[in-house]
Amino acid sequence: MNKYSFLILLSFLFCFSCDVFDGPANSCSVSDPINDLPWLNTMKEGYISEYNYIGQATYEGETVFYFASCCPLCNWALKSYNCSGEKIEESHTLEDLKNKKVIWKTEDSKCTFD
Repeated sequence: MNKYSFLILLSFLFCFSCDVFDGPANSCSVSDPINDLPWLNTMKEGYISEYNYIGQATYEGETVFYFASCCPLCNWALKSYNCSGEKIEESHTLEDLKNKKVIWKTEDSKCTFD
């Protein structure tokens, strides 16, 4: 009976030790998109500025990554990409994106978020 009690206890420990991922649904099956998606990491390197940032959101039910700016004097266009790194050609704005969260900005970023 003791060995069964031990197995039951061990089973409970495994069940309750799992981490719960609370990111957007369908997040490309990665926990750290900037480092786990090579195309996103490469694009980040060419996007370094104190006003630029990269976000993750949901657009039409799909996970997207968007490149945006908080520059107060700049005219910029929103660029969004799907999990495969393909640019989303449909016209959309930041307001069209749901569940937005910033996943990368420079250490000296001028951007502030609520």
